[in-house]
Amino acid sequence: MIKKIKRKYTDQTLHQKVRLSILLFSLLPLLCLACISLPLIYKNQVGKIQEEVYEELQNRADDMNYEMNTIELMAKTVWSDTTFITEVGKAAIDGSLGEYNRYIFQEQTLSALRVITSISQVQSARIHLDYPGVREYSSYLYSMDRAKDSLWYEDRNSLTYNGAWYMNVTDKQSYGTYSDYFTEKNMASFVIPIRISSELTGIFEIMLPMKAIVPELYSGLQNQDIFLIDSKNRILGIEAEGNFGGITRENLEAMMGVASLDDYDAQGIQIYHGVWKHSPVILSVSRNERKGVYLMEITSVKKQYQTMAVQIIGILLIEVLMTVLLLKAINRIVKRLLHDFDIFSECMRKVENGNLDVEIPRLEQVEINAVAMEYNRMLGKVKQLMEINIHREVMVKEAQLRSLEKQINSHFLYNVLDSIKMMAEVKGIYNVSDALLALARMFRYNLRIDSHSVTLQEEISYLESYLKLCNIRYDYYINLSENVEDPARNLKVPKVLLQPIAENSISYGLDELAEDTTIYLKAYIKDDCAFIEMTDMGKGMDEEKLEKVREVIRSGGGGNNSTNGIGLHNIHERIRLMYGEEYGVEIFSRENCYTKVVMTIHAEEIV
Repeated sequence: MIKKIKRKYTDQTLHQKVRLSILLFSLLPLLCLACISLPLIYKNQVGKIQEEVYEELQNRADDMNYEMNTIELMAKTVWSDTTFITEVGKAAIDGSLGEYNRYIFQEQTLSALRVITSISQVQSARIHLDYPGVREYSSYLYSMDRAKDSLWYEDRNSLTYNGAWYMNVTDKQSYGTYSDYFTEKNMASFVIPIRISSELTGIFEIMLPMKAIVPELYSGLQNQDIFLIDSKNRILGIEAEGNFGGITRENLEAMMGVASLDDYDAQGIQIYHGVWKHSPVILSVSRNERKGVYLMEITSVKKQYQTMAVQIIGILLIEVLMTVLLLKAINRIVKRLLHDFDIFSECMRKVENGNLDVEIPRLEQVEINAVAMEYNRMLGKVKQLMEINIHREVMVKEAQLRSLEKQINSHFLYNVLDSIKMMAEVKGIYNVSDALLALARMFRYNLRIDSHSVTLQEEISYLESYLKLCNIRYDYYINLSENVEDPARNLKVPKVLLQPIAENSISYGLDELAEDTTIYLKAYIKDDCAFIEMTDMGKGMDEEKLEKVREVIRSGGGGNNSTNGIGLHNIHERIRLMYGEEYGVEIFSRENCYTKVVMTIHAEEIV
């Protein structure tokens, strides 16, 4: 059955195939739209509020941690003041302390606690001492019994010196004889144990409203609620009359996908999706393990889901309308497409007959026009490559002819030089012998016609021989400083690559200075490219002259003046012919400082 359908489809004309394809495609948009648009709409609606909730909870968590850390820092500052703690213990248990000393103690020593109560919405900062008959100082120093209704009272003997936080520390308010002892609902306490002596211990407590830690904790919001879960696993801050009143720890654990909050160990802000009272919600959770507190925010996304449904229905209706319009437009579209194909085919037939100058005109259909333009570029590239190959072959033949001529005309000179060298060695004139050896090496190198490519090391040896002869010719000495990586010495490079650059440096940059100098040669490989740099410390060039030389390197010409760069242009062209147009020669210079020539070639070794 499938083969029969394929065969029938193959026998159709292009017009029929395109029309059938569009018809088939028009039957699928509803399903495709549902699969594609739903994630996008979800990201638009729910994803946006999810990002907002994440950012809000992150800011609230940062503010809460900052506030709690500030309180802890103040508490530990007082706790670490041994002089203060000692004076507190003495004033609390010394029954012989006079009124004046007690006044001084209350006004000066306890002023440290008074400062704490003046900042960060702190309601009280007080010390509870576990000692019978302790003398109390209102608002700051109390007997331990005063705190027996506090949540931390039973834990007082097991507290560590890191301290601990207790949320909603007491549900009772101060009455009767304890009217000066501040207690109130929805208060948080940070407590830290103090030890004055082996017999005198206590608790230092800083109390502040829980809203000072999380400002929105008891604020009724329409579609969201912010709340805490403390170390006792109590949910604090949920408004009983709000949309999320009655939510339990088990409900939250189900949304988070954990068996118990005691097993929860995720770090940072975590986002969870769930359902509360048949309405979708987003739960964001921030856990502070050190303080034993969970900060949570639950947000209803019911409206966002309703908006999603409306958008999906709207898109489906639009797709149905587009399908109807698409069917009516099929014939016109196909006709225009076929018109462009006809033009394309006609031009290709001309190229097939050998006319490479044909260029496909701009077509109306964007896709076909893109292919046509690419075909034009490809055809132009073919023509260009053919011209380059012809040019390369001509250059190779000319180079071979010149090499043969040099070989015929220079063999006699090379043999004579070798004989003179032997005579100089016999006579003991070794400087002349060395010069003749360098000159003979240059002759031998130039007479090689077996290859147009040599190793970089062979080129360096040729350059060294050339500079030896230059040092005989000139009154100043030219040194060659080499900084060449070992792998770069085996690189495949065009023959006679370095010597023309050194000759340019001497003729146009160093000769007028007439003083000892150095030519610096550097070669290294980076990725698939090799870089060869030659730098002289000559007179350099100004920007105008440098730009002229660069133009000559790129395009050739330049006449016979000293800055025409013809030699560099020839090297540039040889490199491009050998490796490609992305390689070549660059030149950099600064007047009265230096001139640097950089050659970039493909990193190919000669085996």
